[in-house]
Amino acid sequence: MKIQLWFPTAIYTETLPNAPELNKDLIKHIKQWHKKDKGIQKTNRGGWHSTVDMHKKKEYAPLIKELLCMATGIVREEGYTQPLTLGNMWANINYPGCFNKDHLHPNAIWSGVYYIKTPKNCGRLHLEDPRSGANMILPQQLSVAKIPQRLWKSVNYEPKEGRLMMFPAYLNHCVNVNESKLKGEKGWRISVSFNFIQQ
Repeated sequence: MKIQLWFPTAIYTETLPNAPELNKDLIKHIKQWHKKDKGIQKTNRGGWHSTVDMHKKKEYAPLIKELLCMATGIVREEGYTQPLTLGNMWANINYPGCFNKDHLHPNAIWSGVYYIKTPKNCGRLHLEDPRSGANMILPQQLSVAKIPQRLWKSVNYEPKEGRLMMFPAYLNHCVNVNESKLKGEKGWRISVSFNFIQQ
């Protein structure tokens, strides 16, 4: 019997080689921003969500350079005829006990996250199968550990400092509760999220 897989969902990941130096600089700037700005409420439940104009601030240019490099690779892999443009970008600080509810990113093609500070048990990224038709009636199956990944209905990514991820903006996702036991800023989960569009 032959199996053909026709509707896969690509999730791109990369670990930045300059992450330790980059993250040290990002933490400094994001903490300064956090002190000056109360942030906004989006999908975050608790924590701090910056305004979405981070890509217009010169101090974040080194990270933006890395995002654009990855986006260029995705353009090539996905066979696009037009480049991707960084539409918006924002910083997230999830204090212990905080999380991000289920959501997707309308009016974007690709979304992503870059992890800056990730204490133990600070909340996984949860991504769900986007095929509503395939999820209409779920068959009884073996446990996830016993079936191939192509049959999974969701996947969880452990946040890791220096990891850059991009996934289709239509993927429903959430960030689980930060369960870090560390006190104060040591327990903060710090990341940057962003959206890419085509113009």
